Amino acid sequence: MKYTLLAALLIISTSCFATTKARKEILLNNTDVEVIRATYPAGSESGVHTHVYANRVVYFVKGGVLAITPEDTRKPDRIITVKDGQTLYMPGGTHNVKNIGDTEVIIVETEIKNSKL
Repeated sequence: MKYTLLAALLIISTSCFATTKARKEILLNNTDVEVIRATYPAGSESGVHTHVYANRVVYFVKGGVLAITPEDTRKPDRIITVKDGQTLYMPGGTHNVKNIGDTEVIIVETEIKNSKL
């Protein structure tokens, strides 16, 4: 009985810390470009992922506050506050993105695969 209660408490406590994943929808993907829409509810994150193409533009349909954690977690997070309609150039690399604000953030991200475009 004691171990059953302990196991139940452990499951409940770890589920309280579960992080919501951002939703990703591929809008266009061909040999030259990939365009995705990502929706980050408050508190959600992308998970660690890699952008292999150097040329990437992010348009913020709905802005907010994001923490960008680099692959090397010894380096500090980059905190960005963006407004609705803002556009940023973001270099390629490996990172995690987390919505640390109180509102949903929606982005449309375009990665140019062919550097000759």
